[in-house]
Amino acid sequence: MLTLPCMPPDAKVACPPRVEKPSCHHRSECGRIPGVSTLRCTGCHSPEPQRGTPMEIVRVPLLNANENELELVEVMVAVGDDVQKGDVLCTVESTKATFDVEAPTAGVVREWPASEGSRVAVGALLCVLTETADEAYELGAEDAANAAESGEFRATRKAKELAEAHGLDLSQAGLTGVVRERDVRALLGQPKADDVQKTTEGAAGAGRVRPDDLKVRPSAEQMVMYGAGGHARVLIDMIRQGRPDWEILAALDDGRTSPMDVLGVPVVGSSAELTALRQAGVRMAALGIGAVTDNARRVGLYQKLVDAGFHVPNLIHPDASVSASATMGLGNQIFAGAVVSATVRLGDNTIINSGAVVSHDCEIGSHAHITPGAILAGNVKVGAGAVVGMGVTVYLGVTIGEGAMIANGVHIMSDVAPGEVIRASR
Repeated sequence: MLTLPCMPPDAKVACPPRVEKPSCHHRSECGRIPGVSTLRCTGCHSPEPQRGTPMEIVRVPLLNANENELELVEVMVAVGDDVQKGDVLCTVESTKATFDVEAPTAGVVREWPASEGSRVAVGALLCVLTETADEAYELGAEDAANAAESGEFRATRKAKELAEAHGLDLSQAGLTGVVRERDVRALLGQPKADDVQKTTEGAAGAGRVRPDDLKVRPSAEQMVMYGAGGHARVLIDMIRQGRPDWEILAALDDGRTSPMDVLGVPVVGSSAELTALRQAGVRMAALGIGAVTDNARRVGLYQKLVDAGFHVPNLIHPDASVSASATMGLGNQIFAGAVVSATVRLGDNTIINSGAVVSHDCEIGSHAHITPGAILAGNVKVGAGAVVGMGVTVYLGVTIGEGAMIANGVHIMSDVAPGEVIRASR
């Protein structure tokens, strides 16, 4: 029998005859009743213990009804790790959102078949949690087939990079499951890279926040802003409105003279701090440099973030209109008032600026910039690194070549060659 918290102390309800997720340690007597979040067992009147159920299968979540696969961006745990309820197990990303998968219960990680950076099917097995490290469990046929792969060697990108830098062949190291950076460091006899380097190039000056003053948490919710000018300010506002759960921990600026802060975000140094911040546990970064007059520069700046190991998420203003059927890579920025219509395809690191309209079936190559108020009709193709100026209109089906630049206010009725510059009429 169970006592419901919302009922008088002497009121009783019968336990369900068959339960899957008991809420207290009297597993044979008590069960969770749908709609009731907290139960107490009448046998002991004690809340459920910290440990979870005998076995918990964690699956790839559904983030977008139009996407049946997600990217496994980062894995925070390894097989054999002891986790608590609410600990972040991994981070997955769709074209629209980044999501931390948390442990639904405390336990020991027993299976992890997918590798960091891979594509995982919605509903597929992510991991198995059991109460103890030696507890027996049984999986269904499909889950068992997926889990069998976890015994094969696989390594995270950071682990591979560290191993390659030291000439270490991980395939000959006798490791199984998902090999993480800490495993490679253990093989090399190196200490764990927990502390941020205390260099402060570009951040000298009394009262300036230093990198080692930052409170870095091992979480997917903290990020660094690369840039400290107008574009960075717009992105900070965008993130605070659209993703208030993210913390912009610091900004970096390569200018000769840098502000102390950007909208309250401390400027802690130059891009020389990127590697140290990443090693300290900051996972995400945003490119806060528009460089509209030197768009090729943005390619190198974006690559610098990627090379440092940061995840560069898509940033979408809550007042932008993005079709559910649109697809995009990483690092895209879609500003307030922009329209990205049905089945549009964006590459990586594109900017769809304020009030720009990208109509149905358009293709926008990586690093392209569609500036404020530009209007692209349906089926337009914009090559990588191209810049479409403010107020430009582009006719149906036109192709704009890679690296092309179109001045403000021009009406484009035919194809533009790669690298071509279309100047405004005076």
